[in-house]
Parts: sequence; structure tokens; C-alpha cells
Amino acid sequence: MGKKTNGVGRLFGGIDVGGTKILAMVADENGNVLSTAKKKTKGEQGFKAVCERAAVTMLEAAEVEGLTLGDLTAIGVGVPTPVLPDGVAAYAPNLPGWKNAPLIKNMEAFTARPCYGVNDGNAGVYGEYVFGAGKGAKTLLGLFVGTGIGGGVCYHGELIVGENHMAAEMGHIIVQEGGRKCGCGHLGCLEAYASKTGMARKIAWEIIQEGRESILAEMVPNGNYATIKSSALQEAYRKEDPVAVEALRELAHYLGVGVASYITLLGPDMVVIGGGVFESLGKELMPFVKESARRRTWPEASYKDTKIILAQLGDHAVGLGAAAHAKHRFAAETKTS
Repeated sequence: MGKKTNGVGRLFGGIDVGGTKILAMVADENGNVLSTAKKKTKGEQGFKAVCERAAVTMLEAAEVEGLTLGDLTAIGVGVPTPVLPDGVAAYAPNLPGWKNAPLIKNMEAFTARPCYGVNDGNAGVYGEYVFGAGKGAKTLLGLFVGTGIGGGVCYHGELIVGENHMAAEMGHIIVQEGGRKCGCGHLGCLEAYASKTGMARKIAWEIIQEGRESILAEMVPNGNYATIKSSALQEAYRKEDPVAVEALRELAHYLGVGVASYITLLGPDMVVIGGGVFESLGKELMPFVKESARRRTWPEASYKDTKIILAQLGDHAVGLGAAAHAKHRFAAETKTS
């Protein structure tokens, strides 16, 4: 065993496995992050190698506090794919080898701790529900705008995953029939318009194909606008660069279209919006999201009954949500065993 944890209570691990980086953290039961560690995902090395890197990252986070993995009650693992009840990762298109992959079997082998898998979007929503902006909500809907669009729905403390355990893929409702091609292969998905990837395609078209002048061309000299950082978008937007303003307001518009559909369908009392773009420009973009949603929600009273706010947990949302999910699942299992 590692360092004594008297006075802190039980500790849980949370791992956020993304397409480019792995972020692991040790948290107490109140959501206080005690330590973190980060590594590149190196997804090209394959599924098992990524699981091992995730376990090593978790160990490094524990060691920052003088702990071992044995000091953790359980570990939650947030991944960019639905996770089935048997711990199998269904399909992560951006991670080679992540199709019907035995996630929990491998994570428990590498950590020797109880592990629980959860879709990263669901984890982010659950983190906001337990520890962040969504505290007190009865039906919480969360959207996280990054490379894609993640999110989920938390209803009275439980994540809605559906009978197939693949529900709440928030970025893949259709907002433009026959529209832009999405990374999933379909046309017109919300993610194709309101994600960083979708916005990058618009910026590239405006600058490269139509030759519009923009300071973004100087910020991304290689022309690969998919790699543009949120800080650069923030700078360009605040300098009123016309390409940046148009692209970001289009993103906000379509996000509002999606939010309106979710409100009409689910009637949540709260919607939280996060992700890198909204961490940088949330105050500027939220009015456009809200107006787009207001104009499309029916009946309008349901819009007025829904609080739409910015998420609070930032980069820690998925890790904390995964840790909270692990605590919840572990408690349920030990109670019934």
C-alpha cells in the first residue's frame, strides 16, 4: 500500500482516453482532484497498448500523491465509444483496433483494480451532474464541443444509455438533410456543422477555395485548419476577423438547432455546454446558441423552462465523471454482493 489516506476518505481513479491524449486523475469522494498525469494516446500502437498506457498514466497520477493503484477503491475509464455491459468497447473510429474490444478485461489486468468503462461524453455529463454546473438538475443534458460533439443525458442521477447501451450520441442527429459529410459517414449530422472539425472545413473552404483574407491563414501556415487551437480562434474572433466570426457563429447557430431538438424531445430542466471552443468563447457564443434554440423549440414554454449554461469542469469533466461513475457502480455492486 502507498501513503496513508486518513481523513481523505476513499479515493477513486478517473481516466480520460482521448484520440490524442490520456489524462488520469486521483479524486476523493467530493470531486477534489488530488493529482493528475498525462500522456499521448499513441492510438496507432493498437488497442492493448493504449490500455497499458492508460494504466501507466493512472499509476503516475497516483504516485504524485505517494500512492499506489492499490490505494484506489475503483477506477473509471472514459473512452470515445459506447461501452457495453460486459465491458466491451463497441467502436471508436479514431482509435485503431477499438471495435468490440475487451476494455475492462484489459484495464483490470493492467491495474489489478475494479474498473468501469463509460462513454466519454456520458462521463463528462455525469461529472457536471455530480460535481459541476449540473448539480441539482433533475434531467441534465450535456454537450461538449471539441473535435467532434460528445454529450449525454442524466435523468435523476442515472445516465440514459438505451436498451442497446449506445443511446445519446448527441452529435449524430441530422440537422441538414443531404448536408455535409460527417466523420461517421452520414450526411448532415450536427457534428459536421457544430464541431471543431466541421468548423475547420468551413474555414478551409472560405480561405483556400474562395480566397478570403483572414488572420487565421497566418495562425495555421500549413493550411491544416483541423489542428487550429481554441486560443487562436478566440484571438481571431475577438479581433473581429470576418472568417472566424462567420464560422464560429455558424457553429453556435447549428448547436442551437440541436439543443432545440433535444429540449423538444426530452424536456430537460438544464443544458450544460462545454468543450474547448466554449471554454474560450462561451460568453461570446452562448447568446447565439440560445437565440437559435429559442426560435426552434416547441412549445416555446419548454425553452423558457430550460436553463442553458456553460459547463464548469473543463478538462477534468470526463476524468471526474469517470471516477464518479466508478464510485456509483462499485457501490451498487458491493451492496448487492
